[in-house]
Amino acid sequence: ELNKVKTLITYYQQIKDITNREKQLIAEYQRCWNLLKNDKNFTPDEVEYMSKVYQGILDDTVKNIDQLAMIINSFRTQMSDAKRLEIINAVGENVEQNFADLKKFNVENALLSVNRTVAKEDVVKVRKLYGIE
Repeated sequence: ELNKVKTLITYYQQIKDITNREKQLIAEYQRCWNLLKNDKNFTPDEVEYMSKVYQGILDDTVKNIDQLAMIINSFRTQMSDAKRLEIINAVGENVEQNFADLKKFNVENALLSVNRTVAKEDVVKVRKLYGIE
């Protein structure tokens, strides 16, 4: 019985950690999406592409949550501890990969926006320098 309790506590902690990471992922998505969709450095086509990438990441997030729900419900049904642990670990790895992908995508877009801003300012400076309006 003590082993079962220990196992349940371990599962609970892992599921809690995964859930917290999912919350971070959603918060990061919301923060950056609100900035990017209104950024004048991106064309409507680029914003649409970004939306599709975000949608793919969010779809994976929903799948991960569904997997966790299955694990939680499986405590009431038959599933071996090994299988349960295998699914929890796989979901954890997926969540970490999704979070890393999201962060990378956000940084790439932010850098692109910064570079475009700098390029626009440089063009304005050169035009002023040469008296071109």
